[in-house]
Amino acid sequence: MPSWNIHLEAGNRLADKIKLKGKPRKAFLLGCLLPDINNGYINKVKVKKQHEETHYAFDDKSSLNFYKENKSQITARDPIFLGYLFHLYTDGFFNYDFYRTIKHHPLGDGLTHPEKREIKHHDFWIYDTNFQHHLKINHQEALELAKLANQIPATDITAEDIEDVERILKDTDINSAIRGQKYLFYTKPRLDHLLDNMINSFVNDYLENSNA
Repeated sequence: MPSWNIHLEAGNRLADKIKLKGKPRKAFLLGCLLPDINNGYINKVKVKKQHEETHYAFDDKSSLNFYKENKSQITARDPIFLGYLFHLYTDGFFNYDFYRTIKHHPLGDGLTHPEKREIKHHDFWIYDTNFQHHLKINHQEALELAKLANQIPATDITAEDIEDVERILKDTDINSAIRGQKYLFYTKPRLDHLLDNMINSFVNDYLENSNA
């Protein structure tokens, strides 16, 4: 849903808020990307899995499914599990906002779901160009992070997969085709506002509310 740069922007803001530093911060930020890595949409991951599996997309909302299965790790604030949960929450938050609001917007009249999804992706790729993040990891750290990541049942990655993700994040030309284009539905101030609201909502739902 949101791009990796947006996931990492949100992750860095939350990491600042909860004072994550050093190795725990890197583990958390990798967790913010993990649900997408085994999908292999833009990276050449060795083991590919379906979106439904990596995003816990069954029955209730994805983040709640993941939380129910990994409550002890989330309660203990294990950084890689927390980052994974935050990715799912971010996807759900922005999906809900988009599809709820476009129903009442003239732009959405008569459009199919795939056509609406194209608008959503277009606007998020434009928003992505405001950020440039990467994990700042070396090979030894990638080895350690892969072991941590593979504690999550839906994850199966190697250090080389993580290094491939890092190369993609450093590719400043990846969004060159969309630079300068205009938003179709959102505006940058609206997305900035939603990003901050989403972070505050996550803190309330999963870090402050013990009955999440």
